[in-house]
Order: sequence, then C-alpha cells, then structure tokens
Amino acid sequence: SMVAGYSFLQLPPRFLGHNLSTFLVYIWSRYHEGLEVNMFELFNTRAEMLPWFFLAQTFLLEGEFPVLDLLGIVFGHIYHHCKTTNILRTPQFIIDWYNSDGRFSTVLRKQYKAISSDFELQ
Repeated sequence: SMVAGYSFLQLPPRFLGHNLSTFLVYIWSRYHEGLEVNMFELFNTRAEMLPWFFLAQTFLLEGEFPVLDLLGIVFGHIYHHCKTTNILRTPQFIIDWYNSDGRFSTVLRKQYKAISSDFELQ
C-alpha cells in the first residue's frame, strides 16, 4: 500500500525506509496501547502517543512539515483498521495448507512454535 501511495503522490522511493519505520511504530503503538514508554530518560508517554511524538520531533528538528511521518501514520491506521475489523485476513486456502499434514507444513508449524515463545505468540 505504501508503494502504491508513493506512486500516486509521485514521491521518490528513497524515503520509503523512513515511512516504513513510522508505519511500524504506529502498528506497535496500537497493539500496546496504555503501555508507558520512557523517552530518552526525560519523561514517560503512553505508547499510542509515540508516533505523534516522532512526528512532532521531525517537525521541530527539520523545520518542515513531516509528510513522510504522517503518511506512515495514515498507512498504519489503514492497516490496523483493516486487520482489527477482519477486512484483511488470511485466505482460507493458506490456513488449510498450514493445517494440512504435508511435510513442509509440519516443518513450518514446528519452526513457528519454536519462535513463538520468543514473541509471546499463541
């Protein structure tokens, strides 16, 4: 979606990395709402305010309107909305393939279980 948005807005793709990081911060902040985040050992803020803090930081440090940060927040909000309202979901054929008894599916499930404990996934 970000690549399509960049093409539509005729923005150079060299800024996609910054945009992607803002997108990921927004997604993380939505999944960890209410969590206290320490900012540079100076003050605490709630996780849902973190993308807006970085947007303000870009504005203050660079002295220009942070379009890329705002685009990351917008794309992150669209993704989060689509994911939480179940508009964006895994197709059934992939779920069936993952749950099948095939050799590759079995190996994939074992690897998923091995790393899921690191990320506290169910």
